Amino acid sequence: MNNIENTYIKYDELVAAVGEKVIESRIQQISGEMLDFLEINGLNEIAYLHQMSLTHAIMDYFSDIQRLKDYHQIEHVNEIKIKSYETFWLLKRKPIQLKVQIEDDKYLYVNEKFLLTRLTSFMLGDDINKPIVGEKKVIFKNFLDTLYYYLKFRKCDAQSMELMLLAFKAGQMIAP
Repeated sequence: MNNIENTYIKYDELVAAVGEKVIESRIQQISGEMLDFLEINGLNEIAYLHQMSLTHAIMDYFSDIQRLKDYHQIEHVNEIKIKSYETFWLLKRKPIQLKVQIEDDKYLYVNEKFLLTRLTSFMLGDDINKPIVGEKKVIFKNFLDTLYYYLKFRKCDAQSMELMLLAFKAGQMIAP
């Protein structure tokens, strides 16, 4: 096997650098979120969590984060960068998969819908239970519709996702 294949298949150095417990914890956390999403949305009959795809997404995420830490010689990265890289790799690996052939294409974008709900929860944080009313409701709905479209049809990378999350947080800070 050549070096490139070893880099992307063998994660021994990454596990040593990050820690097996940290990696396993993140896999369990996101696995739980995905399984809850499937349950809450009544999707267990038509979709399932492909564990190997999720594991590779998490390993790819940690690989990117570790490279950033090594390059910038930092110990931690901020939560926006974490969410951005997680979103990118979960979108790329698509660990929620359909069990059966279905005619209704509303289930085709189940990973994107999961990520939209996850990002919405992250962006709203403590304000998630506050009602959004009036013009803000229309603006936020348009934003979410656009984000969902972006996740489905646009080339999404971690850096653009990071910029979008930073812009959203900045807007929250200056909004009346």
